[in-house]
Amino acid sequence: MRHTFILVCALVSALAVANGAEARNLYVSPGGDDSDGTSWKKAFKSFTSIDWDKVASGDQLVVDGGESSTTYSGAFTIPRSNIVIRQAGGKGRSGQVIITGQGQPQAQTGVTFGGSNIHMIGRRRSGIKISYFAAELVRIQTGNNSLRNVELGGVTGYPPYGQGRVGSLVFGGQNNHFINCDFRESTRCAVDTPVEGANNLSVFNNCTFGNNGYGWWGEWGVGIYGNRTRSATNTIYARHCVFGSYLNKGVEARQGRWSITDSLFLGSSAANLSFEPTDGNALAVVRNCTLYEPNFTNAPPSQYRLTQYNIITNGTGTLRVRDSIVYGGEIHVPVDQVIRGGGNVQFHVTGNTTALASALVDPQFVQESQLWKPITGATISPRVFTTQSYALSPASPALGKGSSITDVTSIVPAYGPIGHLPPLGGP
Repeated sequence: MRHTFILVCALVSALAVANGAEARNLYVSPGGDDSDGTSWKKAFKSFTSIDWDKVASGDQLVVDGGESSTTYSGAFTIPRSNIVIRQAGGKGRSGQVIITGQGQPQAQTGVTFGGSNIHMIGRRRSGIKISYFAAELVRIQTGNNSLRNVELGGVTGYPPYGQGRVGSLVFGGQNNHFINCDFRESTRCAVDTPVEGANNLSVFNNCTFGNNGYGWWGEWGVGIYGNRTRSATNTIYARHCVFGSYLNKGVEARQGRWSITDSLFLGSSAANLSFEPTDGNALAVVRNCTLYEPNFTNAPPSQYRLTQYNIITNGTGTLRVRDSIVYGGEIHVPVDQVIRGGGNVQFHVTGNTTALASALVDPQFVQESQLWKPITGATISPRVFTTQSYALSPASPALGKGSSITDVTSIVPAYGPIGHLPPLGGP
């Protein structure tokens, strides 16, 4: 048995070395001749012209970004497993790689991961940008994939009123990771769509979710839009993420298991955290998060009927909030539901003010006067939410609690709508 085990290990190692030796760099560039992709001169001109019969499992596609940016038009599917798509480095090729449906026949999905173990990697934040497809920018329903340093923004919908939009990212499958990704200009940034019969697990790390505009008909976006299918199992981890500014909901959890840690929620118009499952087995644990709602509750414009819940639950499932700072807004939690996990600090909240902590305690933000400055529908500028500091004073009773993200601009440039709330209405 021992000798057999050693022999099997040796064979596996030999196969791994052989596969590694066969793996190649192939190239994508508008300057190529579209032959076999084996050099910049022979590069595939675009993703849509790749001859996948010439691409083997284990190959890496290196993509020319030009001096500042290069645009690749059209939707495509990655049919192979074990593929890396990487933004090029080097002088004259390290610009932003833009994948777009703009100016093309309207496609439902921009990039489809047809295989497993596919990795799309930018060299820096927003190094790869995917935008302007009708329903979905990226669809992943397989396992062990990742997006790193990818910006997703601009789900257009179908004419005449932009209907049919699903989300920037439609994700499901086992062990998928989304790292340093930025979601913009979508009514649903990431849509949890588990694969039936699979043990779905997805991880968001150091991502930002938010829009630069308000959208139409009050559709201002959801950061992570939870699964509605009761029969599918799903687990979602979100760590060191920013939800907002000014989405409708930062996280909308309905089914499955959620772990949200070290994240910052910024002024969602309906709820920073919505946990309203129909399945009593649903579980969400929130640790070391900062949930901020501005001082907007005294004078909301009546036409919008904004309640601005910081946390809303329906009494079903299990929600635990621990070592978090909850500032402003309303806590809408049934009186018989226990969500207090210990160590929370809450201030300027209304509603069920004992759900998170026994008392209101000023966390002593350094910019308290800015954070609680009264605003109205005419003076609101949610971009400010991504520029103001969420740092605590040295004497704060909340030290060691809340998110470590105190300055959004240390992660990404400031974003969010500028100016007052628009009139309700369509195009």
